[in-house]
Amino acid sequence: MPQKTLAEVATLLEEALEVHNSVRQVVLSTKEGVVVASVCRDHEIDSRVLSTISAALVWAGSTALDSIGSSKPKYLVQSTRIERIVTILEPNYLLVVVISKADDAGVDFEDLLPRFQSIATRMELVMSSESNFGQQSTIGRILEQLPAITQAMLLTEEGMPLGSVGFEDSIELAGLASSIFSNGLTFSQETDYITMTAGELELMVARVDENRLIMVACRGQNPAELAERVRDIVAGLG
Repeated sequence: MPQKTLAEVATLLEEALEVHNSVRQVVLSTKEGVVVASVCRDHEIDSRVLSTISAALVWAGSTALDSIGSSKPKYLVQSTRIERIVTILEPNYLLVVVISKADDAGVDFEDLLPRFQSIATRMELVMSSESNFGQQSTIGRILEQLPAITQAMLLTEEGMPLGSVGFEDSIELAGLASSIFSNGLTFSQETDYITMTAGELELMVARVDENRLIMVACRGQNPAELAERVRDIVAGLG
């Protein structure tokens, strides 16, 4: 990513951090939960975990709204006893803002929201004009390079879907994929992938990074070779 783009993103992140003294951390990530950049005021939550969980919540929330005939959300709010985590949605990126409840006395969150949304939109414009980073999803790259793949799902290690193509019940399958991989981790924490073969089908659950997994159905005369090519693509994402 060009240094100019990173510098502009860093400036906008700092601007978001200064919206109010209750803002403790700001993270820009792709819609699949890959961290682009992060800033914090003091104690930092692991930005990779924060972005991955936020992306999973966005996917689940969007799916839930779609199931009741509504449009996609513009932002999500997760409230805990000590903080409020706000996720602003843009076409290719997410802006995640952590707000401390101990420092937000007298502040109306609705007054802060438009400022965060404005910053998120400007970040989207900066990233879109200077870089293709994040605009093509992990699943999109696999489908583009391997047209024989028609079923794939990206998910968190805990079993929350981040994106899915070709599978009907993504939530149930994500839970099963997570369970399969978790059982493998019980044997070895160094597990990279698990495959299940049935005739001309090989179902693979593989690690993408510390927080994410991918499940792919590989079909054809040589599904093992296809699965290996998927792993090569995933390895090239790092």
